Amino acid sequence: MQSLEKSNNFDDMAGSSTAILLDKGESLYYGIFPRSIPLLMSAFYVALFIVRPWEQLFPFLSAIRFERTYAIVMILTVFLSSKRARFAITWQTATVIFFIFAILLSVVLAFSTATAWDGFYDRYLSLLVFYFILLVVIRTPYELMFIIISFVTTMGVYLAKSQWEFFVNGQNVFDMGVHRLCGIESTYGGPNALAMSVVASMPLAMFLWRNLPGITASWPNVWKKRFRIGLIIYAALAVSSVILTNSRSGLLGMLFFVAMLIFGGQGFFRKMKYLVSGILLLLLLWIFVPEENKERFQTIWSPESGPDNAQISAEGRLEGFKVGMEMFARHPLSGVGFGNFLIYRQQKVDGVYLESHNLEGQLLGELGLIGGVAFLLMIGAAFQNCRKIRRYSAQSEGVHALIFPDLAKAISQTLWLLIFLGTFGHNLYRYNWLWLAAFAVLAWQMLQKRLAASPTGLQPQPDYVVKV
Repeated sequence: MQSLEKSNNFDDMAGSSTAILLDKGESLYYGIFPRSIPLLMSAFYVALFIVRPWEQLFPFLSAIRFERTYAIVMILTVFLSSKRARFAITWQTATVIFFIFAILLSVVLAFSTATAWDGFYDRYLSLLVFYFILLVVIRTPYELMFIIISFVTTMGVYLAKSQWEFFVNGQNVFDMGVHRLCGIESTYGGPNALAMSVVASMPLAMFLWRNLPGITASWPNVWKKRFRIGLIIYAALAVSSVILTNSRSGLLGMLFFVAMLIFGGQGFFRKMKYLVSGILLLLLLWIFVPEENKERFQTIWSPESGPDNAQISAEGRLEGFKVGMEMFARHPLSGVGFGNFLIYRQQKVDGVYLESHNLEGQLLGELGLIGGVAFLLMIGAAFQNCRKIRRYSAQSEGVHALIFPDLAKAISQTLWLLIFLGTFGHNLYRYNWLWLAAFAVLAWQMLQKRLAASPTGLQPQPDYVVKV
């Protein structure tokens, strides 16, 4: 058996049992699908949550509350499965619970309790529940990879359908003097929100690309090839979608991700190769970008070159931050309440009915100091789990020693991207934060399990508080 000390890539491990990601005794339907109904239901829920077909594609589903009905059935299925209804309350989960407490406190003490409760119940409660569902249903490294594959695949279908509607049916948002690509649902379908979703998906998509041999080792050859082609298509859809949204923050986020790829590589010459390749690719893309899009993006470094509303939009983010800080000064502990930024700003601050358009203003303005501390602890715990994975994974063997640290790197990159994009948009209540926290703690628990079974590996102490 070849260990990581003798091998640092998948090709070196080809034909070896260490190249198999599956746990001992784990089997798959058709070599692809985990034999777990709760997990498959959770993967479908990922697709439902992103596409949200009841909002635009099939409005009649909203009348029968399809999402809520499906979620209830999924929860019952999960907890009736005795083998899976257990999880460890780790430090990560403790911080999530603290964040829930901070949100509920802000709801109780909100400027408009009805607005806060309705927003929390309709928009965020399902996210919190799904965090715990993920902890319960995902039990093996391959199952974790399957959920990530489901996420990226759904994003690919979402973007393909959005571009079809844009080019074929003319669905777009005319804003800031340009036609902008929008999504096929209403919650995250605005041009800027769509661009943020795309950028936040890129690290996990790149992770899958880099680790395809290990993740798909059990797949039929035809599906290995199709998935590889699918990831190439996804990259093209992602880049073109960000351009078509005409989102300046989305473009900056994509550039930030490219910079992380370049300077996160190993070795000077590899970094230079990535740098030159990235510059050439950007120049090539710029040549083919429509003139309308170029004029929009030029306002990033030349605000006077665009319409007045582009400059007003940029200034509005700064004003939103100032308003958020004013709310924080007035209500320092619990803020003005979950989802109360708009109504409080209009009635109590400057009469403007606009969101904060930045993470910091939204976080402190709506949730106050308690919510700010809880959120930072939650994100800090995810970063800590990623750091521990990268530190201890070298003590593991085979494909796990390659995949786990690379997944930790992708999760960390996504978190930094969300923080960066939070400078331009109010993304506090996006699903990405909780899903990434779940992925990070699950990967760390799985690595701990492998190290505990290894006679030569380090034995870090488990970080759970209590098992439920």
